[in-house]
Amino acid sequence: MHTAPGPLALAAQGVRFKVLAQIFPVLRHEALAPLSNATLAAAMLRQVPEGADADAVQQRSQRLASDLNHMLEDSVAVLRDLDQWLNDNGAVLPVETLLRQCRKLLFSQLMWSKRQVRWPDEAAAVDLPAFTSRYLLMAWVLGMLPWLPEGAELTLDAADAHVWHAHFSLPAQAPDAPPLFDVSEIEQLATASGWRLERQPQCWSLHLPTTVASC
Repeated sequence: MHTAPGPLALAAQGVRFKVLAQIFPVLRHEALAPLSNATLAAAMLRQVPEGADADAVQQRSQRLASDLNHMLEDSVAVLRDLDQWLNDNGAVLPVETLLRQCRKLLFSQLMWSKRQVRWPDEAAAVDLPAFTSRYLLMAWVLGMLPWLPEGAELTLDAADAHVWHAHFSLPAQAPDAPPLFDVSEIEQLATASGWRLERQPQCWSLHLPTTVASC
């Protein structure tokens, strides 16, 4: 019998959709890029270089056809991977990989925010649930930006296998306008994912789930 999700699970899913809305342009670009390249390769296939002999034309066509096939396969793989943002398939990833993926996805958001964020140079050697951890990490970072005073810097520390820290170079200040992510939303997402959010004037910490596995 299917059990309806509780209020906490529903609230967490709502926060995840808000994160997804922020990164969707990047995911869309990644999905369409192979198709754009494939369209170019198909156009080149229809063009025959002037003065080329039959063998050269055949070799060129075979090479382009092979490239086109690989591009289409890449596009299919990317489109299939989009499902991992909507459904938890149970995948786990090393912390270092999660940080790298989230940094890439948030690059534009951080640039537009005009806030300075230093990502960790080193990360603890543990594996985390990909679905819940990615969403929480991005909500955590995006949620802290409005609290960062002008001219201050945010430094992320993921070296500890039990807790991550985000250090403010100046004490956090309440946002002038309603932030994209309310603190309570980040707390709900953390709790629903088995984490715990802790806030101090110059440090926000995320305590990892107790069931994390070492790499």
